[in-house]
Amino acid sequence: MTALIDLKAVMENDGDLRVALAGELDLHTAAQVEPRLTELAASGRRALVLDLSGISFCDSSGIDLFVRVHHRCRSAGTTLRLCGVPPLVAKSMRVLGADRELELAAA
Repeated sequence: MTALIDLKAVMENDGDLRVALAGELDLHTAAQVEPRLTELAASGRRALVLDLSGISFCDSSGIDLFVRVHHRCRSAGTTLRLCGVPPLVAKSMRVLGADRELELAAA
């Protein structure tokens, strides 16, 4: 059974785009949200802010997705920020070295 993931995009007043992710982020659900995140990364916004406070599970596929989106944002002149990062997800990012590329803010 495939876990569900929810993605909601909300424009903020300062022109940044805030996206809330909720649910489980794994190999299957990362593939479901990647096309939309790729589209948002190229939207020309000053910053794309991913709110991960609703993420209940994230494996290396999800972390790899964040790194790919970061690279797409950077090539589009957009900054990617991850906020509301759950402690276990932040720990996994540190173990994998992704925290050296990604801008994290704890939950």
